[in-house]
Amino acid sequence: MVSKHEPLLPPPHRLYLPPPLPADAFASLAAAAAAAECNWSPAVFGLLVRVLARSGRVADALRACCRALRIGLPPDAAAFNCLLCALVNAGQFDLSWKLYRRMRSAGVDPNSYTFNILIRALCRGEGAEKAGEFLEEWESDGFDPDIVTYNTLLDGYCRRGRLGDALYLFDVMFRRGVEPDLVSYTVLVNGLCRDGRVAEARRLFNRMLQRGLSPDGLAYRALIAGYCKKGRMREARALLNEMISSRLVPDSITCGVVVEGHVKCGKLLSCLNLVVQLRKYGIVISLDSYEKLVSALCAEDRPNAARNLLNWMLQDGYSPNLKIYNLIVDCFCKCDCVQEVLELKDEMVGRDIRPNLETYRILISCLCRLGKSSEGEILMAEMIDSGLMPDSLICSALVHCCCRRREFGKAESLLTYFSQELVIYDNESYNALMRAYCEENDMAESLELQDRLLTLGFVPSSETCKSMIYTLSRNEIHG
Repeated sequence: MVSKHEPLLPPPHRLYLPPPLPADAFASLAAAAAAAECNWSPAVFGLLVRVLARSGRVADALRACCRALRIGLPPDAAAFNCLLCALVNAGQFDLSWKLYRRMRSAGVDPNSYTFNILIRALCRGEGAEKAGEFLEEWESDGFDPDIVTYNTLLDGYCRRGRLGDALYLFDVMFRRGVEPDLVSYTVLVNGLCRDGRVAEARRLFNRMLQRGLSPDGLAYRALIAGYCKKGRMREARALLNEMISSRLVPDSITCGVVVEGHVKCGKLLSCLNLVVQLRKYGIVISLDSYEKLVSALCAEDRPNAARNLLNWMLQDGYSPNLKIYNLIVDCFCKCDCVQEVLELKDEMVGRDIRPNLETYRILISCLCRLGKSSEGEILMAEMIDSGLMPDSLICSALVHCCCRRREFGKAESLLTYFSQELVIYDNESYNALMRAYCEENDMAESLELQDRLLTLGFVPSSETCKSMIYTLSRNEIHG
């Protein structure tokens, strides 16, 4: 009778979990077989090789396979194929061929799956040129390559830029009675587009449609990317609309290719209209695409459009980073839109995005350029309260602004503060003050200012001397 406190089923973590394989599974299996006084079977060790390979223990699987070969019980073709596939996926092409030779010498007959794995190894490695020879060798042994074989070869040739060989093989497929499938066409379309042969790629795409094959997202993306690479954005948009009409949803990579194509061509307005259309259809625009478009709009001094795009990003659930905000802040500042940029800063803070030194540098430089040194000083105090220290560029912006406004006392106070409190000695700011002061005051007053600045630790330069000489010569003329 089951106790009411005892669960009817074991905890979930105890259900259907086999024990982990021991470190030396081959030795454990051999010992168990010997203890049971049973006959060793190649199928048992073949199963071990497959389990080890599929669980990611490729080195252990290879060792188990070699030990089985040494004791004269080679695994079957399925086990060899599983191990070969794992080695090829790991990029161990030399080991793959060594294992294949051991397989043949052990009398294990390869099959078509073995053949396709090795063709893939040739195409992924440096042996795409040898793949055709290997194909002929196997055909002479009585093997008939299937569609997987041809597609693997097509992909290998296209990746190596051997489009002539790929197109020839494509024609051979028809002569040998192997009908190309969607993968065959997609691989060739992609290869032609990467080589800039978009017109040929389009003809092949149309030929695929005429044969009754329905292109998928990858086929459309290949051709769309080809048009974008050529800057033919009208055709790319038309193909994208055709794709949507076929009830295929463009993925983020496809949308990103189209956005980047518009950005490279400088067709930002068309791109914005396209983004509106895609969002209307419920198609997700990737964060990377948004960021590229924002950057392009800011580069063309379109801060309001970039701000609208920022709102779309927020509506789509993205959290724009500080870099994006700084781009838009800088764009507004370049256009002297002070009110908008201050509102954007408040929005940043409201979204828990802390302005950094670059943010404050952009804002303070903008305010100073517009003669708003007092507002700039307020922002500097704010950044110091937040734990950020101003740099020489902020010092230069504030001092130059005060000099243009002939607020020499404030400029001197700023230089004193930066040198004494922050240990920042900006000689450009020092010379700017000396130059402006010398233009307005006589030699005695200019020398007094220089003495005060020297006590702070500033060192005169040739520029300082020019300002003093200018004051001296001006006094002599008027004296």
